[in-house]
Amino acid sequence: MMDTHDNDDATRTRPRWFGPALIALVLLLVAVTGWTIRNLTSTDDIAAQTPAAPTATASTQEASEEAIPQRREDFAWDCQADLNTDTGSVAKKAPEVQDWVAAGYTVVPSSPEFGGCERRDSGLRVGFAHSEAGALMAAATYAMALDPSVSEEAGKNIEVGIAEGPNRDRLEEKAQRIRDGVEEGDDGSASASTTLIGYSQDHYTDQSASYQLIYDLPSDNGLTTKVAVQADVVWEDGDWKLDPASGTELMTSDQYQGQPYVQWGPKS
Repeated sequence: MMDTHDNDDATRTRPRWFGPALIALVLLLVAVTGWTIRNLTSTDDIAAQTPAAPTATASTQEASEEAIPQRREDFAWDCQADLNTDTGSVAKKAPEVQDWVAAGYTVVPSSPEFGGCERRDSGLRVGFAHSEAGALMAAATYAMALDPSVSEEAGKNIEVGIAEGPNRDRLEEKAQRIRDGVEEGDDGSASASTTLIGYSQDHYTDQSASYQLIYDLPSDNGLTTKVAVQADVVWEDGDWKLDPASGTELMTSDQYQGQPYVQWGPKS
């Protein structure tokens, strides 16, 4: 007969504390696993709740682009950057002129908005707005104040006031002959007695413009007559310049034929 004490010792292969310790270990593992899952879940929630870094929208991009200074047009004269960039048409409404200033043999328009903002040593005003008003101001100025034959200083106006080309070269040669006394020039009396009273715009683009300038001119009988001066300008090297009629004439003129015009001048 087997001893029951021996049988108990044979079957009891684990210590008495093993069972409770195992249970405690399992509970600890469960607790650790739960804590880990909870922390991971909390981290995901926080990440989900944290707003993402803002991406550049169209409006923010536009704002940043506006903050960057835009490259200005390459003007011939620094003062042109401050002129009015209004693109309004002058075909039916004349631009406002602050002053009519003496230049050449008569007066020409001057405006802090449209030009000419640069005064040369010869008295010629250049530097006009790149607009219809600027083109008109340039045409009215060159029609009366651009005479490269009167002096050496005025001769320098060839490059700043007349468009480059063979006509300019021939005009420069003619002006030099007049200054040297080889050829007779205009005494300026006719120009000095003319008064601008209006204009009509034949055409305008951002590269060229054409105007009929209407002047009152005293006649021999004591009355006045009207003449129309054709003045064409082109945008060249950052300013409006006169496009000469030929190698012998800056502009052409003819008897006024009654065409409608916009009233504009020192007396209007």
